[in-house]
Amino acid sequence: MKQLIFILMAIITASIAQAQDVKTVSEMRKVMMGEDLSTHLLWDSIPHKNLFGISPMGRIEGEITIIDGKFYSSKVNKKGEIVVDTNWKTKAPFAVYTHVGNWKSIEVELVINNENELQEVIEKIAKENGIDSTKAFPFRIIGEFEKVDFHIISKPKKEKEHNHELHDKAKKHFTLTNTSGELLGFYSQNHIGVFTHKGHFIHTHFIDNQKKNMGHIDDIKINQKVTILLPIQ
Repeated sequence: MKQLIFILMAIITASIAQAQDVKTVSEMRKVMMGEDLSTHLLWDSIPHKNLFGISPMGRIEGEITIIDGKFYSSKVNKKGEIVVDTNWKTKAPFAVYTHVGNWKSIEVELVINNENELQEVIEKIAKENGIDSTKAFPFRIIGEFEKVDFHIISKPKKEKEHNHELHDKAKKHFTLTNTSGELLGFYSQNHIGVFTHKGHFIHTHFIDNQKKNMGHIDDIKINQKVTILLPIQ
């Protein structure tokens, strides 16, 4: 009986550890440099329960954010308007994702003026709460944001070539002020070029409470009490 209990506990512990592993598919740099824009992930093939993930859409024609098994993709239409969809049958050229069932909720007064300061805050609070920052981990921030600058990648369908210059040109930029919603990000010191940009340790997406605006964070300003969520490990 003791041996059976030990085996069951080992299986449960392994399942919890596996559920909190951050997984990556292909690499951001290959997309940005035009080396590989092909499909490497079908989001509908990933178990949905407790899923959190971010990626661009196939052929980098939009952004994808998945929060607790709820799927959102955003594109920009011909009028320059943001269109958010919930269709799981969506492709991605690269991605980062994880499954987390339990989060620690931390209420803090935040005063930050840019994305670099956001990264510093995440590093500090993760350390204070026993998160090993040498390993990749997800984070969430829920609340009101003074200013959110974000983009939606929107490569023209007829454009065949791709490089770093065309990648930047394909971004459609948006700004929201005094908006409520959620940030979903992934932190890693070891995935530059895989899912973070050069010189950065975080890749963060934003979605507002109305699910009308969603995209990749370029900059952020917060002067408010917010809730930070970190995975319970």
